Amino acid sequence: MKISSSEQAAQRGGLGGVRWMLPIFLALSACTGAADGPSKPGGDTGGSPNGAGGNGIGNNTGSGGASGSPTGTYAGASGTGEVTVQCNGISPGPIPLVRRLTTYEYNNTVRDLLGDTTSPGSGLAPQVDSQQNTFGNDAANQFPTPLAIADYQVVAEGIAARATADSTALGKLDSCASKLTAATEASCARTIASSLGSSAYRRVLTSAEVDELVAVYTNVRALSTTVTFGSGVAAMIEAMLQAPEFLYRVEQGTAMAGNPAVQRVTGREMATRLSYFFWQTMPDAKLFQAADSGMLDTNEGVQAQAQKMLDDPRSHQMVAFFFDNLLPIADLNGLTRNAALFPTWSSSIGAAMRSEVQRLLEYEIYENTTQAPGSPHAPGSWQAILTSPYTFVNEALFNFYGASNFAPGTTVKGDAFTKVELNTNQRLGLLTLGGITAGNTISDISSPVRRGGFVINNLMCKNLSVPTGLAIKAPDPYSGKTARIRFGLHESQPVCASCHSLIDPLGFPFENYDAVGLYRTAEHWVDPNTQVAYDTPIDSSGGVLGVPGSAQNGIELVKLLATSPDIGACFAQNWMVFGYGRSLALDTSAGPTTPPPDACNKQTLLQQFAKTGFKVKDLLLAMTQSDGFLYRSAQ
Repeated sequence: MKISSSEQAAQRGGLGGVRWMLPIFLALSACTGAADGPSKPGGDTGGSPNGAGGNGIGNNTGSGGASGSPTGTYAGASGTGEVTVQCNGISPGPIPLVRRLTTYEYNNTVRDLLGDTTSPGSGLAPQVDSQQNTFGNDAANQFPTPLAIADYQVVAEGIAARATADSTALGKLDSCASKLTAATEASCARTIASSLGSSAYRRVLTSAEVDELVAVYTNVRALSTTVTFGSGVAAMIEAMLQAPEFLYRVEQGTAMAGNPAVQRVTGREMATRLSYFFWQTMPDAKLFQAADSGMLDTNEGVQAQAQKMLDDPRSHQMVAFFFDNLLPIADLNGLTRNAALFPTWSSSIGAAMRSEVQRLLEYEIYENTTQAPGSPHAPGSWQAILTSPYTFVNEALFNFYGASNFAPGTTVKGDAFTKVELNTNQRLGLLTLGGITAGNTISDISSPVRRGGFVINNLMCKNLSVPTGLAIKAPDPYSGKTARIRFGLHESQPVCASCHSLIDPLGFPFENYDAVGLYRTAEHWVDPNTQVAYDTPIDSSGGVLGVPGSAQNGIELVKLLATSPDIGACFAQNWMVFGYGRSLALDTSAGPTTPPPDACNKQTLLQQFAKTGFKVKDLLLAMTQSDGFLYRSAQ
């Protein structure tokens, strides 16, 4: 039986609209900012780069640097020079006391807690996720607005109603609800409060906390003789879902003997760290058991569980989420183009391009064990992904690209994505795929600045941003026959040239791919005055900052990029931002005698990453052995 509108109002009054929780909710939020300290917009402490929605030039993490250098150096966040860091003690960096669940984590957690697969977090305000970094999880910037708090209440009501809709739903909460009598209702409510609450809060509840939840049930049950057991349990679930212990990942840590400045993260807190890193959701029963048995209290125990979780298919979704945000692929199905100019483009092709990218990543990271012929890069490595001589397409995408993009004799039939060899004179690796080249284009005309900006910021972490006070606009599309001519005007403007001398050489080599990612050797251009059409050969030459040699096209450019130390360092740094759920403190302005708090985390991780041949899975495991993952600073 549903509660009437007047009873719902009374229920919210009884819960105080969870007002009894809001002071804690707000206080915990204040801790996130205090713990992490201030950040500089677009500066060295900032989160990760602009993703698919960005302009390719903007807020970013600090620079990457010498990967795995035997002298223990890393490039300073400004990208100019190196700083030697002696890492003798434990240095976790500015770990926040609490982290609020992102929308993605919220949906996954509700799914695993209550079996709700409706993605209810889609009803939350966009501001719920941090806008400071690509992954929406910067703890220092998760501010609870009144709108967000109201949204959490509305969403919780819907979830609770679905979880208690009928006797079948109630029985899934606990078997006691399947055989209720008047005498057992109260004890069953307490059982649900204890078991479900422990899962929701990701720790064992105190008796006082169970009493509080049961009191919510009791108060709502007493509102009217028509209020059912299910209504009382729904109110209890609604309270759980709005509690800070559910919405936030709270960590206290365990004191370290002889080191009062550092606390070890153990038990269920470590289980929670691992689970939200590898699975983006709450720990399962086995992980809770491992935590309660002390298996997560040592580095070795953490690594053993991390290996199991990485081997679990659930980790594939986490990796896909990371790349959906790092790369410009999430919105490809919504990409629009002029139908007269690009008649073969469609939303389904955009969706297929996204699937192509994600399948290539999944295969190379999780499945491939064979080094590509002639490649110096280990299978499963970031560099192997960047220079992969194969991809995955279905029949529709194969036809869209055209047979000339693939090895001679290649054919693909059906909807399944099939591994195919590329024609490596036209495409090689991740960055030459349609999903990346089209995703980095926002109009019917390709932009070497956006494409180059994406590489230099998202993949090299150079932190270039648009100069303040300038009215930036794209060049007139009729000012030249090719993009190189049109965008070349930057070089004649001193205020622009300093950045564009770095960006443009990374963008022009991708001009062999048009606004929908199709390969071309000439750019079609129509003179607006004479209506004469020109097909001008494309000059796709360029180069990579800090790497000797030049590239004549995108194929040669990706090979150069794979040798850049910035590529491996930035990739590891992006994973640190994602895995730690915060901005990195890498500002070197204080000088070499005062290393930034995250210097040792980054340095150690880069060394381990390099030792494994830059294999992605090994990087993820190494993350769990870093000080930033195993410890937290004492507050």
